[in-house]
Amino acid sequence: MTEPERSAPIFHLSFPVRDLEEGLSYYTATLGGVPGRREQDWADVALFGAQLTLQHAPDDVLEPMPRSRHFGVTLGWREWEALVGRLSDFAEPPRVDHRGTDREQAKAMVRDPSGNLIELKAYRQPEAVLGCLAAGQRP
Repeated sequence: MTEPERSAPIFHLSFPVRDLEEGLSYYTATLGGVPGRREQDWADVALFGAQLTLQHAPDDVLEPMPRSRHFGVTLGWREWEALVGRLSDFAEPPRVDHRGTDREQAKAMVRDPSGNLIELKAYRQPEAVLGCLAAGQRP
């Protein structure tokens, strides 16, 4: 068996959830992720090009979750508008900062059922803020 070629790495993040079923439902039904591997105490979800591993570890869930402990995704502007348009329970409501500049950005933050914070962003001119990452290039 030959090893498949990969052109880009996939970011992986593992974090605790209070209830695995509830977490899976949120990341798949609410945010649009695709379920992956599953074991008794953890499950993978492919979401926004990343591999999330939800760990059933209720004692490791922080309450309240400090804002400095969040993860997120940068989406295209229309994709961001569509996603936040169908969400309703925001930890930080949608807003647009730096209007009219090359740094114009849209932001919102949601909280999963375990309190994990997920920031949703979009930039009008991604290349002005993200440089080579906006073009899918590795630094």
